[in-house]
Amino acid sequence: MKLYYWASWISIILLGGIISSVSPVLAHSSEQVLNEAAITTELADLAESGEQLLGEGQTSAALARYQHMLSLDRENPKVFSAIGYIQALMNNFEESAIAFQESIDLDPQNISFYLGLASAYSNLEDYEAAAQTYRQALYMQPSHLEANLGLGATLFRQSAFEEALAVYQLILEQDPNNFQAAEATGLVLLQLGDENAAISALERAVMLGASSSRIQTSLGLAYLEAGDIETGLTILEDIAGADPQNIEAQLQVGMILWQKGNLDAALERYQQVVRIQPNSVAALDAMSDIFFEQQNVLMTIVAHRKLLEIAPEHAAGYYHLGIALQARGRSNEAVESLQIARTLFAEQEDEEGIRVVTELLKDL
Repeated sequence: MKLYYWASWISIILLGGIISSVSPVLAHSSEQVLNEAAITTELADLAESGEQLLGEGQTSAALARYQHMLSLDRENPKVFSAIGYIQALMNNFEESAIAFQESIDLDPQNISFYLGLASAYSNLEDYEAAAQTYRQALYMQPSHLEANLGLGATLFRQSAFEEALAVYQLILEQDPNNFQAAEATGLVLLQLGDENAAISALERAVMLGASSSRIQTSLGLAYLEAGDIETGLTILEDIAGADPQNIEAQLQVGMILWQKGNLDAALERYQQVVRIQPNSVAALDAMSDIFFEQQNVLMTIVAHRKLLEIAPEHAAGYYHLGIALQARGRSNEAVESLQIARTLFAEQEDEEGIRVVTELLKDL
């Protein structure tokens, strides 16, 4: 998640904003002046304390400081924006959105508040609201990079690929060396089925200095989509070797090796993924099917049981498990597993799956 505020910035804007908003005036009595001066001092102390706690990673304590500030001053939009930022750090995105909306209500001209609100909406998967908020920011500042990138990403998540492409192309017109826009353009073009243009865009992103394994992985996938299996495999294998933690690359290499019939090498890739991410459904599913294809009955049973613990709606998993159990002579368990498979296939309206399982049950 892209966050738009940092702890030191929070302290600066709060201190400046708070002191200016509650400074005493000459028309007040001496007691009023004293009280307002005390409030100003307390607000400054709270802001400083909140910044320190945030820097130490004590987000709950920092949040409490800024919320206390609201009891002293509810008219400062930057207090609300700080709370919105901290709530986002704590994954409290509904509360974050509420706080950023409060800051916008108090200061509708501050573009940073819109970016914070849009980020919160995106994390809530309310992409329509996020897109609308980014557009509000762009109405004020059409060339704002963060807002344009955010809008493009939001449109991508909405599968509005043509609109997303237009946004990224606009960014590249304004800043031809923006590797983020070049990478995103490649990913959108992949979704639009223009693999060759996607490859060009992603290679451009790499040339612009975007050498991350993520972009290299996308480039490898683009070559695969274009039908250049060998180039794609070479890129992905290089990534997987250089960055063993890159799960996407490991999964893709495993899939290609599997398709080539190199089951042992494919299995090794999937096992590497499971070592990194034990609950990876994609890797466990592939491992289970490879064991099934190798006729390794015992490991088929073990792998499928693990898979079904994580993905209990996996109809094909119950089907394969039933076959493996039957091969081990465990007929009662096989029937139970196949019956679950048939129920799940029915719920998923998979007529072929229902037919195959029903025929198998007749023979048990």
